[in-house]
Amino acid sequence: MKPVASPPHLSASEFHTACTTLVDSFNALRDTSTKQRWLDISFDPDENNLRISKELTVTRTSHQEHDPHDDPEIDDDDDERITSTANSTPLIHYDVLFSPSYSVPVLYFYVSDTLHRYPPTMDTLYLDIIAREYVDQTKDAGVLGGITVTDHPVLNQPVFFIHPCRTAEVMEASLGGREIPSFEYLLMWIGAMGKTVGLDVQIELVLMAKELIENT
Repeated sequence: MKPVASPPHLSASEFHTACTTLVDSFNALRDTSTKQRWLDISFDPDENNLRISKELTVTRTSHQEHDPHDDPEIDDDDDERITSTANSTPLIHYDVLFSPSYSVPVLYFYVSDTLHRYPPTMDTLYLDIIAREYVDQTKDAGVLGGITVTDHPVLNQPVFFIHPCRTAEVMEASLGGREIPSFEYLLMWIGAMGKTVGLDVQIELVLMAKELIENT
């Protein structure tokens, strides 16, 4: 795989290649005994949209103490509702799209939940998505201080969005002058932009991708 032509920027074709490699690597791992933190990954070449889905694991109860006196009284008639709630696991979807204006990937993310407990608000962002140790960091001025709510360019619904105005700067610092292929660029971008909002890459996936690249 050729190195990225104009780092720290990426072309649309390089983004396409990187996303396809990531999807192929994930699919190659799904039949192994390796436990995956991602539930699914797909790439829509028409929209240049990479989607990664996983269970929402950072919840409101991890940010504040739970007071049992706050729980409503429960009677037998509520059994069905309780069972439904317990079995309704919210999912978080990360959509990575290519920005022609900035020539970098851009991250949109949102929670899907049958019980509608996680609307696209800043309260949801800081209480349910961002891990506690990153909250202050994301509120400060900086590349991750640019998380806002905007309309998804494909879904046309409000979602969270990390503005790409400083992405090239972050990637340039991460690259340190090294030449890397587009797939490694994408992994590095996920590490830089996704970690604080719960998106990371498991090492088994990286190793599988390198194996696929070497074989082709």
